[in-house]
Amino acid sequence: MSLTLWRLLFCWQVNTGQRRDGPLALIGSGLSSEQQKMLSELAAILKAKKCAEFDSTVTHVIVPGDTVQSTLKYMLGILSGCWILKFEWVKACLQSKGYEQEEKYEIPEGPQKSRLNREQLLPKLFDGCYFYFGGTFKHHPKDNLIKLVAAGGGQVLIRKPKPDSDVTQTINTVAYHAKPDSDQRFCTQYIIYEDLSNHRPERVRQGKVWVAPSSWFIDCVMSFELLPLDN
Repeated sequence: MSLTLWRLLFCWQVNTGQRRDGPLALIGSGLSSEQQKMLSELAAILKAKKCAEFDSTVTHVIVPGDTVQSTLKYMLGILSGCWILKFEWVKACLQSKGYEQEEKYEIPEGPQKSRLNREQLLPKLFDGCYFYFGGTFKHHPKDNLIKLVAAGGGQVLIRKPKPDSDVTQTINTVAYHAKPDSDQRFCTQYIIYEDLSNHRPERVRQGKVWVAPSSWFIDCVMSFELLPLDN
């Protein structure tokens, strides 16, 4: 393919709402009604799909600015390796009436790490990890936490793992994203409880089974990292 033909093809893909590896699907998180209206205008210009709820087709999650909130859409976007962009990207695209490159508007750290992880075809954040949710969860409902586990490539346990069980301790899965120099690399099963609830399970840090607060789980998602757990 000649360079000129390649450029023409690339321009056609951009102008018809195609990103580098497929069609555009946009969703807003925490946007005002006016911002949602502008996002709809952009979707029409780029011939992109505008989603009301997060699904597997979403490619871009748009947030109001630098300050982000741990909304379900935002966190699903991180775990799925989507572009997480400031609303300034929408304004720039509307001004040029076309597709602007995303890097300048990307939320750094966790979202960027996750996108690069997806582009490099590496395992998802919770690959090799199992989670048991004990007690009640109000700040982030249990159903949402389960969705996050699935989006992150993890597994949900129906029964509470027993640290002293030979079966539990001989499971040979490995948490891919655990730091290689940490004893956390040996842990694959987490008992999660909500920090704000009265339910406080016995502190366990034995072999492959650790107890952790739900705030740790959310922080892991937001930073796209299996964060260290305090003793």
